[in-house]
Amino acid sequence: MRTTSLLSIALVAAIGLSGCTGTSTESGSADATSSSTPSSPRTPSSESSSEPSSEPSAAPGTTASGAATPGATPGATPDATADAAPAADATARPDVGPSLRDPSTQLLTTTDGLYSFVLPVDWKAMTVEPATAPDYGAGLSRTAYSILDGTGVEVATFAGGVPGDGGALPSPGHVLLDSEELPGLSQQVEIVDLPVSYVFDHYRDPMTGGTVYLARLHLGPLPADGTYGIPLGAVPLGSNGLVVFTARFDETRFADPAAARAWMASGEYAAVKAMFTSLTFNG
Repeated sequence: MRTTSLLSIALVAAIGLSGCTGTSTESGSADATSSSTPSSPRTPSSESSSEPSSEPSAAPGTTASGAATPGATPGATPDATADAAPAADATARPDVGPSLRDPSTQLLTTTDGLYSFVLPVDWKAMTVEPATAPDYGAGLSRTAYSILDGTGVEVATFAGGVPGDGGALPSPGHVLLDSEELPGLSQQVEIVDLPVSYVFDHYRDPMTGGTVYLARLHLGPLPADGTYGIPLGAVPLGSNGLVVFTARFDETRFADPAAARAWMASGEYAAVKAMFTSLTFNG
């Protein structure tokens, strides 16, 4: 099954906002929120260390690395014998087991089996309500997670099976801090023949005037003028609509761009980047 024509329109509009590879100086932002995009992650109130653990990860289904259910504390112990429930069940737990890449990481697979990515062994994935925007008969499998670090602070949000809403708005003024093209993930894009990249940058929030630091995926060339299309972090993978995957921070985490650049040398940043660059579509 292919994604809907509305999704194609949304992607073409978003991609049309991008230019050639490059960076830009910071300018005002016109960011807006797509109706089909999950809510932005809450901003950590203080710096916390999330260095990936050196302890070996637990076997799949064990309580050591299971995800907390909605309404429970981040450290809640899941039922080790529970089978993965259908994606429609908002309380379904992801399948979390050992990562073949690194014994200090665990491999998370969404409850519908369609998406996988790696996390440090002490991070958790808590299921949340998926987007409710109509998919116009596409039959999308929807999953959504809040990714928590070892202290229970939200680091990122992930949503799969997100329908396109047929429109895109510009988000200008992005200043690039880091990027990496992902050929493997690019091959899993069905609608268009465009590259997928990991991006970490900062821009001005048009509502608060504050600086936002955002790690995410991006489809298409990196725009030379720093103007991206909203929803930020949205990429069409396989035949299941959009993936929207972001990690958002603000001035309570980084006092200025120099502090964000310094953080890029840390183990926590390496874990955040590995989480995005390891994403695969299993359908």
